Amino acid sequence: MNATVQQIRSELRYLVRELGLLDKNCLNSGLSLSQAHLMTYLHKNGQTSFSELGTQLNIEKASLSRTLNNLLNQALIHAYPESTDKRQKRFELSTLGIERLGEADTAANETLGRLIPQLSLNEAEEVISGLRALRLCAFRNNASIDPSRVQIEELTTSYKEDVLRLIHDTFAKEQAIPEDLVPLPDDTPQYWWVARSGEYILGAAAGWYENEEWHWGRFVVDSRFRQLGIGLKLASYSLHQLLTMTDSIYIEARDITVSIVERLGGQIVGKPFDFYGMPVTPMRLARLN
Repeated sequence: MNATVQQIRSELRYLVRELGLLDKNCLNSGLSLSQAHLMTYLHKNGQTSFSELGTQLNIEKASLSRTLNNLLNQALIHAYPESTDKRQKRFELSTLGIERLGEADTAANETLGRLIPQLSLNEAEEVISGLRALRLCAFRNNASIDPSRVQIEELTTSYKEDVLRLIHDTFAKEQAIPEDLVPLPDDTPQYWWVARSGEYILGAAAGWYENEEWHWGRFVVDSRFRQLGIGLKLASYSLHQLLTMTDSIYIEARDITVSIVERLGGQIVGKPFDFYGMPVTPMRLARLN
């Protein structure tokens, strides 16, 4: 194991050096690596607090402050006071920042693209697979140490396609539910909540109005991020939010979801029935006075 760790560390060190990732002009993008990470995050997520940037980008406060001040001085980002605490700020990309980030992405793609033709298709796929595996291991370790890396929030349009892809892969591919039954109809009143870390969607849940009552479901946690307590946090938050709109929620829960809903006060209201090869249990969760 020690030899493997040493090899991975060596390869990462050499990779960072050969790609010039520590240079202020990282991958000929005109940005440093920390600037590029921060601007990419703001581009995807919009206005973001200082604390969220520090948590999600895994940057200590002093370094984050320096990077933000540098971008502010270049007019690449804007800063706004928090509505609840004027001493705290939120940040977003400026129009100039969006343009600069687009130019940086193009330059970085061209620089890295000159290396890729030296790899065979299999080698390129192995690189992607290896980097992804290492990233997922690092995330699971970090999330187990610092659960705040996982944010539960209402879905924004920036992540709608990610959620649609996740529920399709889970319900249609893993559980063999017909594809046309997976998405909720656009004309159905609905709310979505997600578990997110950085730019990655880890899980999702929906509440929708049908047959004169509110339902909760489409509950999913990406298989790569299970066993981290994400499901319970997502279910608890989304059900609580839905109960601010109604006194009672109807749920058709698979076995693993039954125990979660029961922990949150839900009750079984009918016998399990088969739904495309898996049992589903009718449940109801009521608002407590």
